[in-house]
Amino acid sequence: MTAAAALQVTAPGKFDIIDLLIPRPADDEVLIEVQACATCTNWELKTWHGIDIFSRPGYPVYPQNPGSPGHEAAGVVAEVGPGVTGLEPGDHVAVYGSRRGPENDAHATHVTREASQVVKIDPSIPFAEAAPLEMGLCAVRSIDVAGDLKGKSVGVVGLGPAGILHLQIARARGAAYIVGIDMIGARLAAAAPFADSVVDANDADALRTAVEAGALVAFDCSGNPKGMRTALDLAREAMYVFAVPEGGVEWGKSEWLRSIPIVPYNWRGGTQADCLRRAAEMLTEGTLDTSAIVSAVLPYARYDEGLALLESREAIKVVFQGWP
Repeated sequence: MTAAAALQVTAPGKFDIIDLLIPRPADDEVLIEVQACATCTNWELKTWHGIDIFSRPGYPVYPQNPGSPGHEAAGVVAEVGPGVTGLEPGDHVAVYGSRRGPENDAHATHVTREASQVVKIDPSIPFAEAAPLEMGLCAVRSIDVAGDLKGKSVGVVGLGPAGILHLQIARARGAAYIVGIDMIGARLAAAAPFADSVVDANDADALRTAVEAGALVAFDCSGNPKGMRTALDLAREAMYVFAVPEGGVEWGKSEWLRSIPIVPYNWRGGTQADCLRRAAEMLTEGTLDTSAIVSAVLPYARYDEGLALLESREAIKVVFQGWP
């Protein structure tokens, strides 16, 4: 088989499925037959609407790189480069990041990755549940930045995919009490099994009570100024901003008096592979439940329908499997 396929966003609001040649792995790479790729909601929707997630001048460019913006993928190793050890054809794997060069490319039947970007997963795990493991690694790393949570109270604002995973990992790290805050009923319901309390941000009294009670550590997974403001009000030790901010938040006299720092998510560095491995171990052990954030599994011919589900907030995360 020499033909591969990929989704390509050709213009804002438009996509096609194109044919490609199956890539060949370099010496230190593996070829992966992708079995599932999960949406990264913010990135996916911004690209769909012609907006760059990082506000870079001149971006996004259309047509997008084949397979973009997919980057949360799981599949089966089809071929290994001659310099690769520890992986072999038939291994079930999850991946993080993109190949050298293109920003993203995982909405495709085949991708190559450096062996260091790949972790083996238990073959019993459904690919649709393994695909979000890259988000899992990001949440693991985010909690790492916050340090020891044992015995602490934790608040998470924004209960999308990242927020729900933060709840679970905080629990696994020994958090004594966890509160989740959002304004969407379906997300509150999905998050409830992983928190001691969930608070509807539309309920002013309930929100005020939660803020007054506070949490030693607060994570903002919403990215919007109102959510960040809530997380900052909630925090008693520090507020950690995981989501890509959509605006600023005022840090003033109150925060100065309370000595509350705002700490950004640190995505740079060399710990991604270890964080992905730990997320995969948690998934195997049952301390991480990615099925809670996968609302729909659709074929790529229905890509626009999947994004409509995300836009309407009927879905938390969509996984794509299957080609025409």
